[in-house]
Amino acid sequence: MDRSTALLLARMKEQYERWKAGPLTSREFARFLRAVGRAATVIGRPDIAAEAERLSRQVNSGKEKEWTAEEALVEIAPLLRCFYEEKETPFPLPLIKSEQESEATILLCGNDPLFFTYLCRALDAAPWRLLTVPSLEQAAASIICLSPDCLVVSLSEEDGEPSALASLLENAGRHPYLPVVVISADGRKETQLKCYELGADDVVTPTAADELFIRIRRLIEKKRKIDELVLVDELTGVYNRKYLPRVYARLRSDLERSGTPSCLALLDLDHFKQINDRFGHLAGDAVLKKLADVLLQHTRGLDTVIRFGGEEFIVWLAQTSKQEARAVLERLRHQFEGEEIVADGFRLSCTFSAGLVECDQADESLDHWLRLADAALYEAKKKGGNRIEEAGAPSAPHDGGQERSQRRRTSGRRWAVAIVDDDELARAVIADLVRKLAAEQQREVDIEEFGDGLSFLQSPLYRDGRRFIVILDRVMPKMDGLEVLERLRQERKRCKVMMLTSRHDEREIAHALERGVDEYVTKPFKWLELEARLRRLLRGLDS
Repeated sequence: MDRSTALLLARMKEQYERWKAGPLTSREFARFLRAVGRAATVIGRPDIAAEAERLSRQVNSGKEKEWTAEEALVEIAPLLRCFYEEKETPFPLPLIKSEQESEATILLCGNDPLFFTYLCRALDAAPWRLLTVPSLEQAAASIICLSPDCLVVSLSEEDGEPSALASLLENAGRHPYLPVVVISADGRKETQLKCYELGADDVVTPTAADELFIRIRRLIEKKRKIDELVLVDELTGVYNRKYLPRVYARLRSDLERSGTPSCLALLDLDHFKQINDRFGHLAGDAVLKKLADVLLQHTRGLDTVIRFGGEEFIVWLAQTSKQEARAVLERLRHQFEGEEIVADGFRLSCTFSAGLVECDQADESLDHWLRLADAALYEAKKKGGNRIEEAGAPSAPHDGGQERSQRRRTSGRRWAVAIVDDDELARAVIADLVRKLAAEQQREVDIEEFGDGLSFLQSPLYRDGRRFIVILDRVMPKMDGLEVLERLRQERKRCKVMMLTSRHDEREIAHALERGVDEYVTKPFKWLELEARLRRLLRGLDS
């Protein structure tokens, strides 16, 4: 991108920031596009001028309306391709995609809304889920709950200070291999070397999506191969026990955010030693493979199968109650019992026993749940095998139990927080912040997430009479945020309300405050401001 084109793009970014202060009319929007077209003509970019003129006519031909900054940004996506792509490149890009291309989650982080808008539009054909966070700090806080397959970091001049990038890359390095692509307009070699030194896998200048697609896909394939080498059991093809802490971190995050439990089942093949002694180890291997196949074929994509060691397997059933999990395990037990296994000229069958535990306490360790499941498995074996036993309460408090009981006695009432936003990423980031503030105060907190206002109004939290905080998005499907606010105030609910919005219109803010909003925060969040306002509301629950 030549200097003149880069300067025009920078002016467009400045204009976008001004749009966030309030809605713009169709007339103002069209005038801006015509100005871009005139500037493009002056710098010798007729392709940009022609696209700007086309969009201007399109905006003018429609019904007069008010545009938010986000709506305007989506509208000019075709114009942005003229800045980032070669003139002969068609749009959308003809991305190379094989039938075996697997889904992946890509986290786009940084304050570069124009480039990310272009990228999301251009990569629409890719089998990827693209999520955007406006700051490197929020990205670092979102890694565990989102489990991305790749980070794409747009490094602005404000983020150019190594501390912000270093903190993000250090956090990424604590997890199993997570590739990071840094996009920096600063093409100096010293900047590239610094990014590589901090841990980036690739450093590029803002580039066309086809090139970036190839770079990201190559890194995702590398990640998958590393995961297979390190985390997959060679014999059965399921995960090995090294993957277990990673699964638990994700499911515990789900439990903390939504209160939904998961279930862990520890399975053990019955009389497996006799099979090895009588039929040989090749037959034993065939039995292990058959059990792994049955477990994979008859569980859901969000469940996880792990070979724990020897003839023991773990099945972790996500978002599942104990009653539901028992029904799944009984089905698996009957399915495996009826399988005929052919190995080394022999035909045989086998059964398994299992210990089941419902993981419903986010502050418990992984070892705690494994001990309970192992004790239940022991009971199943003692009763003859080929059965499922559920874990009971531990006979004596394990290490840390007395400490948690003391904390519950001294911390008073539990905080209750509802996050109502149709943006999954926003919910995850806010939930992590609430948990951080609760931990600082040694308080327990119930966090419930809702994708729309209607489901929140129908929830037990809304009806049970507790004092709570509602973090409420202004614009949502099914029911507008202001409608939810009116219901809360009409029914005199004992709650504090923080409203989130991408609009910076002072009239709208005043309107919401008149209707009873306690705090008002605009997107993209200023992290310290959001934390300070939320901290103030949480303290109010104790008054």
